Amino acid sequence: MARKPDNSGWGLMAICILLILAIAKCGGGAADKSDSTPSGEPSEAMTETAPEAVTMYVTTATLNCRAEPQKNARAVEKLTRGDTVSAGETRGSWVMLDRVGEDCWVAQRFLSESEPEPEPAARPARLLSSASSEPLEAVSSRRSGPSCGGKWKCGQMDSCAEAYHYLNECGVGRLDGDGDGVPCESIC
Repeated sequence: MARKPDNSGWGLMAICILLILAIAKCGGGAADKSDSTPSGEPSEAMTETAPEAVTMYVTTATLNCRAEPQKNARAVEKLTRGDTVSAGETRGSWVMLDRVGEDCWVAQRFLSESEPEPEPAARPARLLSSASSEPLEAVSSRRSGPSCGGKWKCGQMDSCAEAYHYLNECGVGRLDGDGDGVPCESIC
């Protein structure tokens, strides 16, 4: 008596193959070609897009916008407090700004999403006299506050935070020799 061949395994194998193809199609696996154009290039849905630009404001007195995200790169443009900028790509602590002439980079810590408070109007300079016959000297009220001592150069600063305080709060602009918003670059 001849035995009839058993074909039950073929049906199970066909079901497994269909199930694998269905999972690959739904999961976007290698069998999924729907996101490609006829030439095989990715469609717009598959291409990576640049981050959307965010409107930000300059928060320091002056800020150099640089050609590369490096503190010693060529300064392309000088920005001032309150300037509105369009911030895009970031690299580390640097942000690329979309500018009319050419894109440039600034340190992210000098930007804010909220508009900075206007600087208080400077009070007129006071005249101080000494007991001796020395001439009267004008002293800016901005530099005479209790938190602004007599320090005026980087060698006198005890920390980077103190250098930033003297630059931004006391107006000691000489601490930022290259005008990029970073004072005393030997310690900051």
